[in-house]
Amino acid sequence: MKYKIDWFNLATTYLFFGFVYSGIIWVIWNFLFAPFYDLNFSFLQILGGYTISRILFGNSNTNYVSNIYSPKAPDLNKIDDYLKEFQNQLDKEAKEIEDQYTDLDKKD
Repeated sequence: MKYKIDWFNLATTYLFFGFVYSGIIWVIWNFLFAPFYDLNFSFLQILGGYTISRILFGNSNTNYVSNIYSPKAPDLNKIDDYLKEFQNQLDKEAKEIEDQYTDLDKKD
């Protein structure tokens, strides 16, 4: 099952929200916490830290940041087909395991 990836939407979403979130973090840190800790960061340092944290801890197995930002409604038929295919695969594996145990019972 192949899915078409909208690379433009993906890149603009990551870039746009990366800059926005980095800006929010930068403002909060430099104007609220920096006077207490005497430690200022530039916007690029915050952007780099945010990017690294997104790469390390973000949800990287999807082709979107979040459905909140996507103007397109999800294709429920694709989701249903995927779930049915996944359930069939699980049923097949469960049957194989069950057959192995019945073979073991016959040997006893």
